Amino acid sequence: MLMRLTRTSLRFLGLRWSFLLVVSLSLSPLVQIARADGGVVIFQGASTPFIITLFSTEIPLRPGPADLSVLLEKTDGHLPILDAQVFIELQHEGGTIIRAEATRSQARNKLLYCSMINFPLAGRWKMRVHAIHGNYAAEVLSDLVVAAPQPVLLSYWKLIAAPLLIIILFIINQWLRRGRSTRKRQVVSQSQPA
Repeated sequence: MLMRLTRTSLRFLGLRWSFLLVVSLSLSPLVQIARADGGVVIFQGASTPFIITLFSTEIPLRPGPADLSVLLEKTDGHLPILDAQVFIELQHEGGTIIRAEATRSQARNKLLYCSMINFPLAGRWKMRVHAIHGNYAAEVLSDLVVAAPQPVLLSYWKLIAAPLLIIILFIINQWLRRGRSTRKRQVVSQSQPA
C-alpha cells in the first residue's frame, strides 16, 4: 500500500510539472503581444502645444536596428495629431549623429509616427524629437541609453530551449505511460486464477 501511494504521488507530481511547463510556454508569446504596437514608453514630455511620447519595441535598446515610434498629441484634450512632421535626432557621446524622419506610413499603428534607426554604438545618446504641425513646432530633449550587445546564447535562448523542452515532455510522457502499463499488468496477473 505504501508503494502504491508513492507511485500515485509521483505521478501527480509529474502531471503538475507538465501542467506548469505547458502554462509557462503558453504565456511567453502573450508577453510579446501585451506590449502592443508601439512597444514600451521610453520618454514622454510636453512642449506646448504638443505632448510627445516615444516608444521602443525593445527594452533595453541595443546596437543594431531599433523601431522608435512617436505619439504626438494636443495638450488640450489629448487628441492625436495625424498630419504632422516628426524628426528624431540622436547624438552619441562620442560625436556620432543620426537623423531620421518618423512617418505614419512606416508604422503598423497609424496613430504613431515610426522610424527604423540603426544604432551603431552602445552608450549614452542625447535624443531630440522635433514635431511640426501647421504653424506650430515643438521640441523635446532626453537622454537615451543603448546597452551593450547581448551574448549570442542569450539572444537565442528560446531556440536552444525548445528542443530540450520537447525531450523533457517526451520523457515525462513515457514515464507516465510506463506507470499505467505496469499497473495494468499487475491487475491482470492478480485476477487470473492460480
